[in-house]
Amino acid sequence: MKKLLLALGAVTCSMAAPTVSVADNFAPEAVAQRINIAGRQRMLSQRMAKAACLMVTDISATSAFDQLTQSYDLFNVSDQALRTGNSDMGLEAETFPKVISALERIDAPWAGYKLFVEKGIDEIFLEESELLAMDEASLSVLKFMNIAVFKTARAYAAHVEQVSLGQAITVDIAGRQRMLTQKAVKEACLMQVVDDPQELALTLSETVQLFDTSLKALQDGFADVGVEAPKSPELIRKLREVGELWTPVKELLDRAASGQVLGRSDMSQLASLSEPLLATMNEAVQLYENE
Repeated sequence: MKKLLLALGAVTCSMAAPTVSVADNFAPEAVAQRINIAGRQRMLSQRMAKAACLMVTDISATSAFDQLTQSYDLFNVSDQALRTGNSDMGLEAETFPKVISALERIDAPWAGYKLFVEKGIDEIFLEESELLAMDEASLSVLKFMNIAVFKTARAYAAHVEQVSLGQAITVDIAGRQRMLTQKAVKEACLMQVVDDPQELALTLSETVQLFDTSLKALQDGFADVGVEAPKSPELIRKLREVGELWTPVKELLDRAASGQVLGRSDMSQLASLSEPLLATMNEAVQLYENE
């Protein structure tokens, strides 16, 4: 997974020199907030599919249904806010054409994905075949949301003098960690319903490795990629806390990644343990915003 991070750095760092004049009307904290919210959309795309799987397999069904509905509502509100602005979220209307275009490219995959989400909410049920199709749709939304986050980070880092590309990359990768927690639990859950759990176990292994590599990069810095080491003691402590919460989650995920289909008790524990991990990683992203 280090190769993936290095590849990311090779792409983004080559764009460090802006070719346009610096705009003064973008506050650095507003830029970090925008990247944060765009990055959160990636997490929500996987959280909805994860929640649907937990609901269909009757694991933490009530809380999973709540997660599904809340994530759906927040995704919709945030999607509109990123485009037209939202004062409560601290967002102005988007003005960069490339970012607007990237956000619009999410519309088609989201239209297909939300049909499954809305059915799950309305009927509190999905067929296993629908659950698998929903997962494919979630990955399509994630793909285009990744592009939108990248375009956002690039555009604002190039236009805002106080925001370096390294800072934008660091907030992006920190935000991506939230998505990986949800994607990993989703993949472990889906192993219960797919025909070939071993194939999904390989995908899960990559997800776990990416979280591990990214967490180390955030804790220590990774100059080759552009990830900056944390500067404040508070952020250092928060990332250490993330690592501590990640350990028991990783133990369960490693078993699934080795090919073991987790039973009901293990999946329930995994679903429970991943929630404080997600919340603490989100707190870390907020600290990055403050920095």
